[in-house]
Amino acid sequence: MALKHLITCVVAGIDYLVHPQILGAVEESVRADQIIPVVVLSEEEISAGPEKLWDTLHDLVAYDDVCTDEFTGIIVVKPSTSSASEPAQYSLNNAAAQAQAQAVEVALNGTVAAVYRLSPSSLPGYTRSQQDGNGNGKPELVSGPYFLSGQNLHQAWRLYPDEHEAFVYGVLPEDPVDPMSFQAIAPQASDGLTKSIPVPSRHYNHHRNNPNKPLAGSRISIQDNLALQGTTTTLSSRAWTQLHSEEATTSTAYVEWLLAQGAVVIGKTKMAQFVTAREWVDYQSPVNPRGDGYQEASGGAAAGAAAALAGYAWLDYAVGLDSIGDVRGPATQYGLHAMRTTLGSASLDDTATISPRYDTLGLFARSLNDLSLFVNQSLAASTTDNAQARRPPRIIYPTDFYPLPDPDHQKFMDLFMEKLEIFTGFQKNPISFDKLWDESPPLASKADSAGEGLQDFMQKAPMWSFAREFSNFIAEFRHDYRDSFNRSPFIEASARFWSDLGANVTHNEYHTHLNRINIFKTWFDTNVLSLDHNPGTLQDGILVLPYGTAEPRYRDVPPREPTMFSPGLTPEILSSILGTPHLVVCFAQIPYPSRISETTEYKPICASIMGARGTDAALVNFAREALEAAGWRTDITTGRLMYPLGQDNGRNVDDAPESDDTLTEVTEGHTADEVVFELSKPTDEL
Repeated sequence: MALKHLITCVVAGIDYLVHPQILGAVEESVRADQIIPVVVLSEEEISAGPEKLWDTLHDLVAYDDVCTDEFTGIIVVKPSTSSASEPAQYSLNNAAAQAQAQAVEVALNGTVAAVYRLSPSSLPGYTRSQQDGNGNGKPELVSGPYFLSGQNLHQAWRLYPDEHEAFVYGVLPEDPVDPMSFQAIAPQASDGLTKSIPVPSRHYNHHRNNPNKPLAGSRISIQDNLALQGTTTTLSSRAWTQLHSEEATTSTAYVEWLLAQGAVVIGKTKMAQFVTAREWVDYQSPVNPRGDGYQEASGGAAAGAAAALAGYAWLDYAVGLDSIGDVRGPATQYGLHAMRTTLGSASLDDTATISPRYDTLGLFARSLNDLSLFVNQSLAASTTDNAQARRPPRIIYPTDFYPLPDPDHQKFMDLFMEKLEIFTGFQKNPISFDKLWDESPPLASKADSAGEGLQDFMQKAPMWSFAREFSNFIAEFRHDYRDSFNRSPFIEASARFWSDLGANVTHNEYHTHLNRINIFKTWFDTNVLSLDHNPGTLQDGILVLPYGTAEPRYRDVPPREPTMFSPGLTPEILSSILGTPHLVVCFAQIPYPSRISETTEYKPICASIMGARGTDAALVNFAREALEAAGWRTDITTGRLMYPLGQDNGRNVDDAPESDDTLTEVTEGHTADEVVFELSKPTDEL
């Protein structure tokens, strides 16, 4: 069922959307054409005394970016649980209701214009606590900001401008109390320059104290190719959207899991066309907020996810898919912590995956604490952390990838490695994969290709096998599109290149490449790192790998043309072919003279850590504990700088803890102007 007649309004210069679902109705008369911001409070909160009532109203504003002072001018009293279950005992006579309203107005020194009461008979079962021990069932109508449309009560959703072009669209649940199906919406911001993304109040979190729903209230974006019931998937291709215009009837299994955990899906983020393209022809590329604001968007599939989390403080987490660096690459460009998860650790059923052999879940967060929670709640039990084995006995340092070409970049990596060594009490263990392969080659490789070194043996296997699977995906799309429209679809140049390359990989060559990858896996497991050693622990060690670059890459430079050259084994490819978790940690900022802003800007510097399969959570917790022990800041901010700037610690990061003396309210910048209501025209079809 599509949501219709969506109404937007402006309150003190802030755009809002009135969610169309009616949650109840007040007993007092209100003009049908009025849209009024209100706060809903319980009878207990109203009767708690002036001081506590002041504190309640203050907290509603201070700990939410949707509720502002303008909402607190009118209070709507919801019936208590007992009175809602016995409506006959609830209704106050007019004199009692007026007395209560006058008492509230006096207590608040006349700052409250009116006190209304919800009619128990109008409430669709939300006032009763009908939840079981796991938090399932209808929750209570929570205190917080709402709108009255006439006498009817609706949730208030703030409309944030998508100034970084990160989203394909925002989403609105048909039932905000029990979200299952959604509608894609992208209303224009009031400035007329960008689309807007609707965001609900944080006070609508019905499960904030429920240990079974640790993600309750968390605002999360999902990548475009993850199915969400009631919405379409674009893959950043107008031709794909034309062919697959139908709305999804189910959500990806992982998304359903997030919703069951109480997470709030905010919208779908842009991805590079068919994962591999870099040209951004059909859709405008996301804007990287870091540095001068004109760094490349990155060709990774999760570019939109990274732009959203790096640019918007109102978003908590972002979800993408990583095949060969599609989450990890954007993490280094946009300055975010990110995890490519163990292959198969989360169900991707009903997802438009390009390569099931390589595609796996990728998770972004701005805090290592948050990423730890997100990983633990997102993945199968085998990937959860074993607190007894967080310090690995070996730190493997693959000399095949070091030293880095940029000496300054290498200095940052040396500093990162030094802190890991201090924390674990072990020196790094330099290993050359090439040399180790020559000294102990697998027997299978001798029969497959006698005398080849590691790089020659693996030269084409990863990328050629991926290209073959990608080509199969594109070939099916092209066939279906031509059947439907009697013409060929547009495909961006980079995607065409990989499709054409894969089409020339024969069946025998493809299986030869897969065989070589399997041989390498077995060899790696025996000679470098046990891939399945005691899942959930780091007892066989970790690999520290470089990731990302130190030099600026500007968005106005045309993307590099793809070439036939295949790099063989790289830090980006290693975990993709091994199926292991790979963590990107951003820890430093490097200055560069921007030719755009003509001043000194700063670019994120990241390192990465790889562990055995199933060590996803253990990797995050190890990195967090090691960097905290070093006194390094790990909570990333949004905007130009990843961290507050510091000049004297070798990382250009101010590690001084933030002061707790003052409360930073998320509503700073709101004016005290009188409330302004501007109704948009009803929207029948979006």
